[in-house]
Amino acid sequence: MKILKIAVTGSAGSGKSLVCQRLKEKGLVTLDCDVIARQVVAPGMPGFKKIVELFGERVVLEDGSLDRSALRNIIVHDSQMRKKMEDILHPQILIEMVSQMENAGYEGKKKAVAVEVPLLFESGMDEQFDITIAVTANDPDLVNRISNRNKVTKNNAQKMLDLQMAQEEKIKRADYSILNKGTRSELFESVDNLFDKILKEFLTI
Repeated sequence: MKILKIAVTGSAGSGKSLVCQRLKEKGLVTLDCDVIARQVVAPGMPGFKKIVELFGERVVLEDGSLDRSALRNIIVHDSQMRKKMEDILHPQILIEMVSQMENAGYEGKKKAVAVEVPLLFESGMDEQFDITIAVTANDPDLVNRISNRNKVTKNNAQKMLDLQMAQEEKIKRADYSILNKGTRSELFESVDNLFDKILKEFLTI
């Protein structure tokens, strides 16, 4: 069975999750690479062991799980450690993502899957997809959303953004882009319009 594979990417705080939520409401199977990333570093998984070997016990919580907040704080300020972490995680995330795309339940749904992939182009995972969508927003909105969501200062929120590929580059490399102006209704309308276009071009038998 041929499945249309759609990647949804964008900077932190851009609204990727909302776009995927809307695509799910439109009848698509959806997956989230952040969820997959947590699965591959769950206690007992090879990824967990390698991350603890790299960073030490300082990134392990009392309950034995990863301290994601401590980990984030380290990699924001240490590009070498971030690269080492990505070299460990990206191959494992890719293997698990491909497996989940192939084995998802498509019965009664459209033969398509949308996957939220934050570091789509940075990791080279765009090669796994038929269509790529970049979700963008104004820079001040991104900083405010990251700051509120992650409970970090705006300065640290900006540092997180600076680690990621520029929005202009994402737009250039993606097949389609959606600007999130801030209201859910406007964003969903943009998703609906793009989905109709994809439906006609790729999913009409």
